Amino acid sequence: MSDTSGLEADELPIEAPEADAAEQHRPVTSSDDPRWPGEIPLEADPADTAEQRREVDLDEDDYR
Repeated sequence: MSDTSGLEADELPIEAPEADAAEQHRPVTSSDDPRWPGEIPLEADPADTAEQRREVDLDEDDYR
């Protein structure tokens, strides 16, 4: 890892790819994120239920 302790909050290391830097500055959640569903079948795995409610943009490469 590179040492970034001497950088200001809005400075980026020279090696930082622009796309990675932009993604790291995005908020983790937005205000329009769906919250936990009100009704979950007892036989459903909670992680699967949350994953199935997630909407993914067509250009999101990291989603598998």
